[in-house]
Amino acid sequence: MSETRDRSSLSGFLGRLFGWKLIVLVVLVILVLFSIILVQRARAVQSEYDAVVDQVAGIHDVVLQDDIYALSAEDMAWLNSEFRLLEERIDEIERLSELPAGAENRLSRLPWIEPRYAAGMETLQLGRMLATAGQTVSEIGQDAIAALDDTGIRYDPENDAVTWLDVLHTREDDLFTALDTIDEAAEQRQRIDEEYLRQGIVDRLMQIDEVMDQFDEQLELAEDFPLAYATMGAEEPIRYLVLFQNPAELRPTGGFVGTVARVELHRGQITEYEFLDVYEVAEDYADQDGHRVRAPWPIREYIRSDHLQFQDANWWPHFPESATLLMEMAEAAGWPELDGVVTVQPETVQDLIAVTGRITVDVDGDMREITSENLHDEAERQRRIMREGGDAETLHKEVIELISEILVDELADGDRYDLIESVFLLFDRLDIRDMQVYHRDEDVQAFVEDRDWAGLARPQQDTPTVSSIFANITGLKTSLAMQPAINLQILESDTAGMLEGILTVALEHRGQEDGDPFYEGFQRWWVDLDLPEGSSVVQTLPDPSSDPDASDGGAYIVNLPVGEREEIVIRLSMPDTDRLLFRRQPGLTTMYGSVEQAGCDEALEFTGEEDRVILLDGECPEIEWTDDGAEE
Repeated sequence: MSETRDRSSLSGFLGRLFGWKLIVLVVLVILVLFSIILVQRARAVQSEYDAVVDQVAGIHDVVLQDDIYALSAEDMAWLNSEFRLLEERIDEIERLSELPAGAENRLSRLPWIEPRYAAGMETLQLGRMLATAGQTVSEIGQDAIAALDDTGIRYDPENDAVTWLDVLHTREDDLFTALDTIDEAAEQRQRIDEEYLRQGIVDRLMQIDEVMDQFDEQLELAEDFPLAYATMGAEEPIRYLVLFQNPAELRPTGGFVGTVARVELHRGQITEYEFLDVYEVAEDYADQDGHRVRAPWPIREYIRSDHLQFQDANWWPHFPESATLLMEMAEAAGWPELDGVVTVQPETVQDLIAVTGRITVDVDGDMREITSENLHDEAERQRRIMREGGDAETLHKEVIELISEILVDELADGDRYDLIESVFLLFDRLDIRDMQVYHRDEDVQAFVEDRDWAGLARPQQDTPTVSSIFANITGLKTSLAMQPAINLQILESDTAGMLEGILTVALEHRGQEDGDPFYEGFQRWWVDLDLPEGSSVVQTLPDPSSDPDASDGGAYIVNLPVGEREEIVIRLSMPDTDRLLFRRQPGLTTMYGSVEQAGCDEALEFTGEEDRVILLDGECPEIEWTDDGAEE
């Protein structure tokens, strides 16, 4: 009986032992098979991963090339196919990396694996977002570039096909969906913890970061495409008055207007344009009697005593004020309704000639080569010939019109790269007020004001501003011979919350005694000083003029013979501030500026090629710098 129990126990034990061995064996076989499957999956994932790496690197190299704006429609088509293939490969990687049902819950118990898996899946999600958005953007870009290459920027009645702006307008919803996806991708990128990713993946993420950084500005501009529709006539023609200002006879917005242009845009193309001598418009305005404006005091006193004439209507330094009046006067003179006004300084035209290369103009049978360097001399050449007693059938203003017409032709017929380079040069000129824009549409005007392209008298509403405005009121072209300077001396103040100071504005005539008096002779200046809001004037030398429209710092008349130097000195009190903006007047010879403060050994010196913001919150004044190291 005992032996039977022993054999039974042994048999049970052996059964259990072999049973467990069988189970273990089966488990091992399953593990081997699973490992084989995992290895195969891993190899497949690795293959797809390697392909994705190559794709990201290729897209990175194309997008970050120096001449990205020279990309063709074919280049965009290639990018589109790459983004599409990238999305397919990401789909495959996600399929191969998918966990069995319920495995994700168990994954949370594996502290080493779970965060790595999560980071990998978040990276795949980022890739999917960018691949999806990239397909849309590249597809729209392909169509827009193809349309631009086909129909250009100048309307051709024999080729009334789809324009680049038609494409953007039609695909607006798709474009904004893609932009929203890119914004979401940027947020997704911030959530990825690189600590749990392989270095190779981190390297690819850095490339993605570079691509996204490259497009930050472009994406910002793209968000304002609806404004482009309003400014470029997406749905109906838009008309502009363009003022070519001559800084040799300086006026508050940049110079005397000698030449104007009427430009019509529709569907992103120039449909009509005409360059005119400003006096042609002035005569049409003078011939009507339904619209009259009283001339500003300096013009009444020193130039003409009758009503304001069209060529003098850019008198108000706050450009929207001048622009709205000019639009009213042009429409009273018989022009169709205008949508906006743009001012252009000679430096802007010089930039465009530098892009197109020298141009040749037929002036009285003499083929003149115009470059960015000799533009001013060639524009004034006809007037100098006449002043010296020579014959000149073509007037100097007609030369400017000829140059402008040829320049438009060169840009319209040139390659797309030159056109895009010109656009960015115009942006640069707008940034420093060498161009100013006013638009009737409130949303567009709000945009140009936000970008500081509107020529506002006080560019930054939250920053106290010192603005000195100069106007040449002799009718001579002597302004370039005047060197201005401005100095603010900050004094000790006994009044809490207030700054006491002395503001000195100097004017020096650097013309030659034996020079042509038309260009280097006697000067008479109207100088208007606009002080920070809340300021008060304690004392001035000399006394201000009786101009009823003068700013709070007063308006002054300065007579300036050749070689002389005159000063305007104001003792003032203004609210305490950490920042002070010195506004640049377009067309004014580069001003020398300085700020002195009690207790500081040296004055802070600056030049006025653009607005200068001075910081007053430290021991001594400093220039405010932007993030990229440039002066604000």
